[in-house]
Amino acid sequence: MVVEEIIDELEKYSVVGVDEKGEIETYETSILLNVVRRRELKIISNNVASHSSKLILDYGCGGGWLSRFLFRKGFDVVGIDVNIKLVRKAKDACSRVEFVVCDAEKLPFRDAAFDVVIGVAILHHLNVRRSCRELERILNEKSKFVFLEPNSLNPLSAIGRRFFPTEAHTKGEKAFVPSYLKTVLNQTGFALERYFTLFSISFPLARLFKIARIRPPLSVIRLISLFESAMESMPMMKQLNSTIVTVGTIV
Repeated sequence: MVVEEIIDELEKYSVVGVDEKGEIETYETSILLNVVRRRELKIISNNVASHSSKLILDYGCGGGWLSRFLFRKGFDVVGIDVNIKLVRKAKDACSRVEFVVCDAEKLPFRDAAFDVVIGVAILHHLNVRRSCRELERILNEKSKFVFLEPNSLNPLSAIGRRFFPTEAHTKGEKAFVPSYLKTVLNQTGFALERYFTLFSISFPLARLFKIARIRPPLSVIRLISLFESAMESMPMMKQLNSTIVTVGTIV
């Protein structure tokens, strides 16, 4: 990351709101937790539950919501983030997890230190090739990885980024074209086992409800969840959903 982008990111994330569970407060909570996080955490749980080792790197931990979840599932977790104020919030959310303030492209860990890396919306803030090379260094052979990243081809999210940016939107971030992310991961030693997309409307709706200060009823949340499930099964949406999910191992 260039200096200007780092400064902008530090400034933006230093003032953004974080709740007691470590969630950054940029989306309507009920949609975020009951549609988005429920689906994301199910995917993450399914992919790390059977792993024989338990040391997980929460790569770009933010306010600590994922580290909190993983710790409660019985995993040993280390969370890293470049922003000291976010790390303090993460420590408040989960005091028994170790959190480290550092550059995600220059990790202060020994070689082959971790068994699993999970990154949610982090790679698009970084130089992805440099980040992957550094992650490859600190991961064990056959380590598991799970990354969830924004898809630049989702039209609603693209409109949202342009006209309704979140409080945490930074100058250096750039959503991925799915084929590019897949290519970079394959070229840097990350062997893909699963590669798919999620969420057609959840993030834009959660953002709009947040701006409007409206809490949707449970019936609306259920409809959103059902709609998203239907969109996932449609071949034409594979390149257009808003979140790219990549799962695999280090080779």
